[in-house]
Amino acid sequence: MFSVSRSIGARNFPQYSSKGEDIFRDAFDQALYKLGASCDEEGIIVDCGCGTGTSTRRLAKQYPQAKQLIGIDLSPFFIDVGQTLLRLSPTAIDVNSNNKEGWITNIESDERIQLRQGDISSTELASNSVSVVNLSLVMHELPLYAAKEVVLETHRILKQGGQLWISEMDFESQAYKTQRENAALFSLLRATEPYLDEYADGTAELRSFILQQFDVVKITAATGRHYALLAEKNDNKSSGGEKTIEDSRFNEDGSYAIEDTHLRPWESSKQ
Repeated sequence: MFSVSRSIGARNFPQYSSKGEDIFRDAFDQALYKLGASCDEEGIIVDCGCGTGTSTRRLAKQYPQAKQLIGIDLSPFFIDVGQTLLRLSPTAIDVNSNNKEGWITNIESDERIQLRQGDISSTELASNSVSVVNLSLVMHELPLYAAKEVVLETHRILKQGGQLWISEMDFESQAYKTQRENAALFSLLRATEPYLDEYADGTAELRSFILQQFDVVKITAATGRHYALLAEKNDNKSSGGEKTIEDSRFNEDGSYAIEDTHLRPWESSKQ
């Protein structure tokens, strides 16, 4: 089974070849842990824009204490694939064997996982009911107004002390700044991303909007061109000064905190 996400991971971390996707996703996990990501015992995790459930299944393994994991995606086709994968629980190819037919990864069934088709700006979940909302590489797929609607919905369904996790492209990193300045190269990236310019131009506004809704907002570098953001809901806010985002993406000299390892558009991996 071919996975586009595998090829994307390989471009982010070419030295790891087919394992690049795992390293890529691990980078976001580590960044979120650094920011204080946690899930309550018996908590509910909602994975918005879950696709076929890759991120949902990872969350299930990382947080065995969670009572339920709900993956929501607008595409009924992705959800159907994800549900089928959980039902089939396929086994990956053994690279040391002569059998070249099979799957690229193991998928384990987990009764806690529920994948459903739906609009992540209107989840129909109860207010103040979930511990974590995860948005992995989703916001750049949305126009700014829709991204704000999703933020409002996450705040509504999160309970007190609940956390919003966002993993995303960072157009304030030098790597993406440089690429965007080259119209020909950026058009390659934008070809399948209709809202990428709006996302890039509106990132600061979106973060400011998140800060308006949430009490604590922290952001850090995950890769050389991606960030992880954690926002915590606390409606019983203590009085104090103006809220600010705790931002550790950049070094004192202004360079990005993590070296960019991503292959350039014209490069290919030699692995």
